[in-house]
Amino acid sequence: MEIDNHIQKIVETLTENISVQAQAKIDSVIASLVQQKLTNIDFEPYIQQAAVAQLEKKVSEYNIDSRKLESKIVDKINSSIERIETASSSHAAEILISKMSKMDVDKVMANTLSTIISDRLKHFSFPENSIDAAALNFDQTKISGNNIAGGIITNFSSTGIDDRTSSIALTLLDEATVVENNLHTKDLTVEGEMTVNGKFVVNGAIPTDSGFYKNLVDNSIEGTLTKLDNSLFERYSETIFNKIKLDGLDLNRITLDGKEVFNKNVLVGTINESNLQKVGTLKELQVSGESFLSSTLYTTNGRVGINTIEPSSALSVWDEEIEINLSKKRQNVAQISVSRQNSLVLASNNKENLILETDGSVTIKELQIGSMKFSVSESPPNYVSNKGHVVWNCNPSPGGPMGWVCLGSANWANFGIID
Repeated sequence: MEIDNHIQKIVETLTENISVQAQAKIDSVIASLVQQKLTNIDFEPYIQQAAVAQLEKKVSEYNIDSRKLESKIVDKINSSIERIETASSSHAAEILISKMSKMDVDKVMANTLSTIISDRLKHFSFPENSIDAAALNFDQTKISGNNIAGGIITNFSSTGIDDRTSSIALTLLDEATVVENNLHTKDLTVEGEMTVNGKFVVNGAIPTDSGFYKNLVDNSIEGTLTKLDNSLFERYSETIFNKIKLDGLDLNRITLDGKEVFNKNVLVGTINESNLQKVGTLKELQVSGESFLSSTLYTTNGRVGINTIEPSSALSVWDEEIEINLSKKRQNVAQISVSRQNSLVLASNNKENLILETDGSVTIKELQIGSMKFSVSESPPNYVSNKGHVVWNCNPSPGGPMGWVCLGSANWANFGIID
């Protein structure tokens, strides 16, 4: 900072001296020229020559700021011209203005100064006991923050701060610190209360042993239990039942009182009672105790009843008023019987082959013993039959035969004449 002030003073002094001398020289030259041939004089070479001579002398002695020097010299020249215009006659002023308007004095002076300053600075040496400019390394220059007041520092950074904002991002107040945009931080500790006016979103996990989590769970449970009533459970259960009615219930295992009753597709043996109305094809069926199938087949210990639940024998079959029984008659003897006043017919091909009458008699319409057939007729047979076929005369009379026997084909002979 002291070096800058020192250099600035040198530049200002140099500029002032050059300006005074340049002004005096320019005034003298212009006055002489005005007295001569005003209309034919080209002012530019004289002005440039005077300025160059004077500047070379001063620049060789000082290190100056070329831009400041150019600006001040141009201002001085303009000021001198204004004074000359005022002091000269009206005609001379008009001619001078006309000439000067065709010359770009600022450009001429600027180019001249730039050339002179650049050349002189290459061979400039600092005075004794001064600091060489090459010895100043501003890359390592440190300026205390106490010497900076006001203004905006662009591209500001420090060991702990990297400022990349394009607008205000942080405002420090006595009563608060305001973050103007999103706040990203690794850890955050709040000593006191925290108020969230917008949404409170937690993307991570909340420790289950934290006080916040426990209070949240306890309050949620308490609030839920307070609001629960029977109507809520009824609506919920109704929804579940309707869902089961529509979509069914898909379970792999069912237990009752801790005991398994269903596992996948198997009903476990712990099921003792059921009111099943219909089952599919059964591969096996084992029943202990009574059973009644289709209101027709009834079974109980050692007895089976068909169309009856009170079988009187091992197998009792009822068909309306008829009861047929299959049972044991005695040791090693089986019995098929009807227990009421009913006849019993043994039939084949819808023919009553054997009839057991209620009086104990047996009626056989056709009887065959071995290869011999026995039948009855009221008149001698005349049809073809097997040899040995015996036909009994069911209308016998004295002198008539007891029956007829086939001799082969349609030949029949009488036997057993009644005397």
